[in-house]
Amino acid sequence: MDQTETTLRILLLEGNERQREALAVSTGQPGVELLCPPPNASLLQQIGEASPRYLFLDGDLLDCAGYQVLTALRDQPGLQDVRVVMMADGSPAARARAFDAGADEVLVKPYTRAEVLDTVAKVERFQFTFWGTRGTLPLTGEAALRYGGNTSCLGLDVGCDRHFVFDAGTGLRRYSRHLLERQGGKFDGRVFITHPHWDHLNCLPFFSPFYIPGNHISLMGPPQGDRSFRKLLDGQMDGTYFPITVEAFGADVTYGDMLEGEYRFDGVTLKAFHLSHPGYCLGYRIERFGRSVAYITDNELGNIQAGDDYIERLVGFLHGVDMLIHDTAYFDHEYPGKINWGHSSISQVVRLAHAAKVGKLFLFHHDPEHGDRELELKLAEATRLADELGSTVECLLACEGDVWDLRTLERVPAV
Repeated sequence: MDQTETTLRILLLEGNERQREALAVSTGQPGVELLCPPPNASLLQQIGEASPRYLFLDGDLLDCAGYQVLTALRDQPGLQDVRVVMMADGSPAARARAFDAGADEVLVKPYTRAEVLDTVAKVERFQFTFWGTRGTLPLTGEAALRYGGNTSCLGLDVGCDRHFVFDAGTGLRRYSRHLLERQGGKFDGRVFITHPHWDHLNCLPFFSPFYIPGNHISLMGPPQGDRSFRKLLDGQMDGTYFPITVEAFGADVTYGDMLEGEYRFDGVTLKAFHLSHPGYCLGYRIERFGRSVAYITDNELGNIQAGDDYIERLVGFLHGVDMLIHDTAYFDHEYPGKINWGHSSISQVVRLAHAAKVGKLFLFHHDPEHGDRELELKLAEATRLADELGSTVECLLACEGDVWDLRTLERVPAV
């Protein structure tokens, strides 16, 4: 069957006859063709003949095939780009099984036609929000009115309800308020910490979702020597440095150690890279549906020993990334007095982005002495150098509250 450009075809293979009948009698929607035939024994053939853009598969139906149809689907000519939604119960185990099998999204049973269409609208979502963009210390007052004064925190939203947070600077408090206002603090997701320096960790105790029963949160970051990431967090909240311990968390919180390597979380590819910074610090690259964003803070590019291939390896790690968020703490003239502090200057970062053929470069993690005016001077210097290099890199300032869509590579209105 040929799918016209004006028709969005959705194939729903549901084993429950009553559920199929309910969908069939639902009011249609212009431009959308929802097919819900009885599944037959040759699922791959049935899918191939329908040639859908979106495929909804009943998890119970697939038990007999051991979920292998998802893997086989990706090898079928013309079907590799079909977006696959698994219909399953809402348990964490069922979600994990679906994503591990290769599903792009999960729809909880039972469901309505409206929920099917809402899932279609959201399954390809891949966007991030800057909740905090500065480094070391937050900045208050008139100097931080335009670009924000909170320290490092990036929120990444994937599909219908997958949420990833990178770093827990004071920007995490702003995200916490956002969640409380919009959804009562409901949050099921993962928090990745680059390293346990104060400005990347000190707002964890103020993230309200930790204290709300029913939330499921995974906390992950790099160990330091023989201290696991869990021990590092326990140390920060042991009652000596903070009056509330992790035992007060009402949510289901799990902990894990992260090292350099490639991971797969909830159907999303995440790569970690050991950065040039005191202690064990990680940078992250996140990929989905051919788009990518890299979060690199903190990182010192100007003090690499002779013979060390660090820059070459980092260029390879970042090669072709659509959006690079990178530590640009200093002006070039400031850097000689900051060697070994673990941060980079403007020209160092622009040259890195140019070598890696980055699409957009966001200047990030600024020295607390730099207010809005200094940030705009940094941007002007970065743009000038990119032009001198003949680079295609677009230089931008990370602005607190800005939301960027990785599908379109454009800024979108904040929600």
